[in-house]
Amino acid sequence: MRFRTALGALVLAVGTLIAPAAVAAAPRPDSAEAAVYAAAGLQARGSEYYREACATALKPQTERLDINHDGRDEVLLFLASSPCFGPARGGNVALFMQNASGAWVDLLGFLPGVEVLPTGGEHFGYADLGVANPGGCMAIYHWNGSAYAHAANRAIEPGGCQFR
Repeated sequence: MRFRTALGALVLAVGTLIAPAAVAAAPRPDSAEAAVYAAAGLQARGSEYYREACATALKPQTERLDINHDGRDEVLLFLASSPCFGPARGGNVALFMQNASGAWVDLLGFLPGVEVLPTGGEHFGYADLGVANPGGCMAIYHWNGSAYAHAANRAIEPGGCQFR
Protein backbone atom coordinates (compact mmCIF):
# COMPACT_ATOMS: atom_id res chain seq x y z
CA MET A 1 0.00 0.00 0.00
CA ARG A 2 2.79 2.37 -0.84
CA PHE A 3 2.89 4.99 -3.56
CA ARG A 4 5.67 6.14 -5.78
CA THR A 5 7.95 9.11 -5.25
CA ALA A 6 5.33 11.70 -6.21
CA LEU A 7 3.15 10.78 -3.25
CA GLY A 8 6.18 10.71 -0.96
CA ALA A 9 7.01 14.28 -1.97
CA LEU A 10 3.40 15.31 -1.45
CA VAL A 11 3.39 13.74 2.01
CA LEU A 12 6.52 15.64 3.01
CA ALA A 13 4.96 18.83 1.71
CA VAL A 14 1.56 18.63 3.41
CA GLY A 15 1.68 16.36 6.42
CA THR A 16 1.67 12.86 7.74
CA LEU A 17 0.41 9.97 5.65
CA ILE A 18 -2.07 7.71 7.36
CA ALA A 19 -1.92 4.12 6.21
CA PRO A 20 -3.36 0.98 7.70
CA ALA A 21 -1.38 -0.87 10.31
CA ALA A 22 -0.20 -4.38 9.57
CA VAL A 23 -2.89 -7.03 9.56
CA ALA A 24 -3.46 -7.95 13.18
CA ALA A 25 -5.38 -10.47 15.20
CA ALA A 26 -9.08 -9.95 15.81
CA PRO A 27 -9.75 -6.85 17.92
CA ARG A 28 -10.67 -7.18 21.59
CA PRO A 29 -14.47 -7.46 21.89
CA ASP A 30 -14.66 -4.27 23.98
CA SER A 31 -12.43 -2.18 21.66
CA ALA A 32 -13.32 0.70 19.36
CA GLU A 33 -12.09 -1.42 16.45
CA ALA A 34 -14.57 -4.21 17.26
CA ALA A 35 -17.38 -1.64 17.44
CA VAL A 36 -16.30 -0.16 14.10
CA TYR A 37 -16.23 -3.62 12.49
CA ALA A 38 -19.80 -4.14 13.71
CA ALA A 39 -20.91 -0.68 12.50
CA ALA A 40 -19.40 -1.47 9.09
CA GLY A 41 -21.44 -4.69 8.92
CA LEU A 42 -18.44 -7.00 9.28
CA GLN A 43 -19.13 -10.37 10.82
CA ALA A 44 -16.44 -12.73 12.12
CA ARG A 45 -16.51 -16.31 10.91
CA GLY A 46 -13.55 -18.02 12.47
CA SER A 47 -10.54 -15.83 11.80
CA GLU A 48 -12.09 -14.14 8.72
CA TYR A 49 -14.53 -11.25 8.30
CA TYR A 50 -17.47 -11.02 5.90
CA ARG A 51 -20.20 -8.53 4.97
CA GLU A 52 -23.79 -9.58 4.37
CA ALA A 53 -24.48 -10.76 0.82
CA CYS A 54 -20.78 -11.18 0.02
CA ALA A 55 -19.02 -14.53 0.11
CA THR A 56 -15.53 -13.04 -0.15
CA ALA A 57 -13.50 -12.83 3.05
CA LEU A 58 -12.37 -9.29 3.86
CA LYS A 59 -9.11 -8.27 5.49
CA PRO A 60 -9.90 -5.31 7.74
CA GLN A 61 -7.18 -3.02 9.02
CA THR A 62 -7.61 0.11 11.11
CA GLU A 63 -5.79 3.33 11.83
CA ARG A 64 -6.74 5.90 14.45
CA LEU A 65 -6.61 9.66 13.98
CA ASP A 66 -8.21 12.75 15.46
CA ILE A 67 -9.71 14.66 12.52
CA ASN A 68 -11.49 17.35 14.54
CA HIS A 69 -8.94 18.00 17.32
CA ASP A 70 -11.33 17.00 20.12
CA GLY A 71 -8.86 14.59 21.73
CA ARG A 72 -10.91 11.51 20.71
CA ASP A 73 -9.74 9.29 17.90
CA GLU A 74 -11.77 8.50 14.86
CA VAL A 75 -11.09 5.17 13.14
CA LEU A 76 -10.19 4.61 9.51
CA LEU A 77 -11.23 1.14 8.32
CA PHE A 78 -9.30 -0.21 5.34
CA LEU A 79 -10.48 -3.27 3.42
CA ALA A 80 -8.43 -4.91 0.70
CA SER A 81 -9.81 -4.91 -2.81
CA SER A 82 -12.91 -7.09 -2.95
CA PRO A 83 -15.76 -7.86 -5.34
CA CYS A 84 -18.03 -6.88 -2.42
CA PHE A 85 -17.37 -3.23 -3.34
CA GLY A 86 -17.23 -3.41 -7.12
CA PRO A 87 -14.18 -2.90 -9.28
CA ALA A 88 -12.15 -0.75 -6.84
CA ARG A 89 -8.46 -1.05 -7.52
CA GLY A 90 -6.33 -1.46 -4.43
CA GLY A 91 -8.90 -1.36 -1.66
CA ASN A 92 -11.65 0.54 0.10
CA VAL A 93 -11.68 2.87 3.09
CA ALA A 94 -14.31 4.21 5.48
CA LEU A 95 -14.00 6.69 8.36
CA PHE A 96 -15.91 6.14 11.58
CA MET A 97 -16.61 8.60 14.39
CA GLN A 98 -18.31 7.94 17.70
CA ASN A 99 -21.40 10.15 18.05
CA ALA A 100 -22.84 11.64 21.26
CA SER A 101 -24.86 8.50 21.99
CA GLY A 102 -21.75 6.30 21.66
CA ALA A 103 -22.61 4.72 18.30
CA TRP A 104 -19.94 4.57 15.58
CA VAL A 105 -21.10 6.25 12.35
CA ASP A 106 -19.45 6.27 8.93
CA LEU A 107 -18.47 9.72 7.64
CA LEU A 108 -17.15 8.76 4.18
CA GLY A 109 -18.85 5.60 2.96
CA PHE A 110 -16.61 2.88 1.61
CA LEU A 111 -14.53 4.76 -0.94
CA PRO A 112 -12.01 3.21 -3.26
CA GLY A 113 -8.65 4.08 -1.77
CA VAL A 114 -5.51 2.74 -0.18
CA GLU A 115 -4.15 5.74 1.74
CA VAL A 116 -5.73 8.65 3.60
CA LEU A 117 -3.87 11.93 3.94
CA PRO A 118 -4.86 15.04 5.88
CA THR A 119 -4.18 17.70 3.25
CA GLY A 120 -3.41 20.55 5.64
CA GLY A 121 -6.69 22.43 5.25
CA GLU A 122 -9.80 22.37 7.43
CA HIS A 123 -13.52 23.03 7.09
CA PHE A 124 -15.72 23.56 10.16
CA GLY A 125 -12.86 22.38 12.39
CA TYR A 126 -12.40 19.02 10.61
CA ALA A 127 -9.28 18.14 8.63
CA ASP A 128 -9.61 18.03 4.86
CA LEU A 129 -8.76 14.51 3.73
CA GLY A 130 -7.22 13.14 0.57
CA VAL A 131 -8.02 9.56 -0.40
CA ALA A 132 -5.30 8.24 -2.71
CA ASN A 133 -5.87 5.54 -5.28
CA PRO A 134 -3.56 3.48 -7.44
CA GLY A 135 -3.09 5.34 -10.69
CA GLY A 136 -2.00 8.65 -9.24
CA CYS A 137 -5.25 10.46 -8.42
CA MET A 138 -6.23 11.63 -4.94
CA ALA A 139 -9.84 12.60 -4.20
CA ILE A 140 -10.08 15.53 -1.75
CA TYR A 141 -12.92 15.60 0.78
CA HIS A 142 -14.10 18.56 2.91
CA TRP A 143 -16.33 18.41 5.99
CA ASN A 144 -19.63 20.14 5.18
CA GLY A 145 -20.96 20.29 8.74
CA SER A 146 -22.46 16.81 8.82
CA ALA A 147 -20.38 14.57 6.52
CA TYR A 148 -17.36 14.52 4.25
CA ALA A 149 -18.16 15.54 0.68
CA HIS A 150 -16.01 15.24 -2.45
CA ALA A 151 -14.46 18.62 -3.26
CA ALA A 152 -11.85 17.98 -5.95
CA ASN A 153 -9.36 15.55 -7.45
CA ARG A 154 -5.62 16.16 -7.22
CA ALA A 155 -3.08 14.43 -9.43
CA ILE A 156 -0.25 12.93 -7.37
CA GLU A 157 1.47 11.56 -10.48
CA PRO A 158 1.64 13.08 -13.95
CA GLY A 159 -1.69 12.48 -15.70
CA GLY A 160 -3.13 10.91 -12.54
CA CYS A 161 -6.61 12.43 -12.78
CA GLN A 162 -6.94 12.97 -16.52
CA PHE A 163 -9.90 10.59 -16.88
CA ARG A 164 -11.77 11.64 -13.71
